[in-house]
Amino acid sequence: MSYLTVFAVAYKPKKKMVENLIQRYSKNFPIIIINNSLHKLHKNFYKKNNLTIIDNKENNGNGAGINIGLKLIQTKLALYIDLDAYISLKNLSKLIRYAELIKNFGVLISNSSNINCKNKIFKTWNKEGSVMLFNLDILKDKLFFDEKYFLYFEENDFFFNCLKKKINVFFLPNVISSHARGTSVIEDGKINELRAWHYSWSSFYFYKKNFNYYFAIKKNLPSFLKNIIMIFYFLLTINFKESKLRFFRISGFVSSLLCLRSWKRNN
Repeated sequence: MSYLTVFAVAYKPKKKMVENLIQRYSKNFPIIIINNSLHKLHKNFYKKNNLTIIDNKENNGNGAGINIGLKLIQTKLALYIDLDAYISLKNLSKLIRYAELIKNFGVLISNSSNINCKNKIFKTWNKEGSVMLFNLDILKDKLFFDEKYFLYFEENDFFFNCLKKKINVFFLPNVISSHARGTSVIEDGKINELRAWHYSWSSFYFYKKNFNYYFAIKKNLPSFLKNIIMIFYFLLTINFKESKLRFFRISGFVSSLLCLRSWKRNN
């Protein structure tokens, strides 16, 4: 029985991205893909060895998809990877060695931003979670992702709450990965609008939940005011595509400010 399972959450993924994930890791580890699309993936994927696909009946967001994976996986270690992220087998082996050395951790985070920290490992909540190694012996049934987030900040919230509960989250600067952000999804004209709205909503919700309401206003107000200015600029320059994105950023902020749920979806 394997000691590690690789898993990912997919939403309208590019076929090549799924193929890459399978080719890289299926010879060494079982793979689970949680499909948040409302239609099935390519039929060939369902015939692959060492691959399990979970087709959700509704899309409740990336964090909800991760929760499904964490509840299903039976191995001690679970490697979550965004479909548009990449970690070589060499760096994955290094990550596993750190898991054996540190032992008392909940999550290990790879360095996807080429941050030079002089190889010093440190605890953090404020890092990207495109590649995360979960220790299910520590986390199992103790802590899950907040499903009020649909997109963005769900991993920061998870890391923050791990640390509050004395569950260690470590950033490993010399375990290198990469992340081609936003390239895994088949573009349908509305994806960027969805991303713009949820980034603003989730940013405000994160700081409101984990700090306080007024701190969230202080943290997000500069961006809100900038978007107000920029929407008029883009309207005057007849750049309706950019003005529309600014509108969705403003709408997401206002919805979160008014304590409305994360309601925007791409049907």
